[in-house]
Amino acid sequence: MIHQFSVVNALMAGLYDGSFPAREVLAAGDFGVGCGNALNGELVVIDGQIFRCTDDGNVTRGDPDELLPFAEVVAFAPTASHEFSARLDRTGLEAWITALAGNPNQFYAIRVDGEFEHMLVREPVRQHHPYRPLAEVMSTQREMTLPTTTGSLVGFWAPPIFQGISVAGYHLHYLDDARTHGGHTLDYTLSRGTLHLQPLAGITLRLPTTPAYAAATLISPTSDADIRRVESRSAR
Repeated sequence: MIHQFSVVNALMAGLYDGSFPAREVLAAGDFGVGCGNALNGELVVIDGQIFRCTDDGNVTRGDPDELLPFAEVVAFAPTASHEFSARLDRTGLEAWITALAGNPNQFYAIRVDGEFEHMLVREPVRQHHPYRPLAEVMSTQREMTLPTTTGSLVGFWAPPIFQGISVAGYHLHYLDDARTHGGHTLDYTLSRGTLHLQPLAGITLRLPTTPAYAAATLISPTSDADIRRVESRSAR
């Protein structure tokens, strides 16, 4: 079961103030992704710890008392694994995972431990009030390429019908083994590695209770296109 805090469309609308204590997120799951308060970093939850990847290129441990605007976590217990010994680009790896998973209409938690080439990651720039919508904010995202790196892809597959609640399709963050570089993945090549896959039959959702959330318009005619653009290699 995935435990999700807030919805992606709330981020798209510019709701970046935290509502959920990080310690509550960790109590719900030891593996997943999220973002920091005021978009201060992409978050990677791995092995029961939160790591923050910020736009200055640094990785730090998350503060358990920080309020987070969005997170998606699970108690990670993979039921399948697969070794990759041939080079695969991002498209090729995702095609392999899709074929191995077999059911595109349920959720999956995904972890790939391995060696990567040309790992392109992004980190958002910390925001200040008044907040702009995410599609505008990501025009100034920081992008960094790691030529060769060893670490873990961490994240989820969500069925297409959940676009806007979650990110439809693949949503993966990266953290290297040294815990010094990471972020939201935009592109990469896997040299070799191991996939760990956990099918998930459901999702629980907690929504913010703030006045800003109550007043927000959470869907628009361009919502799907905006999410796809934010998740792509460049939001510019």
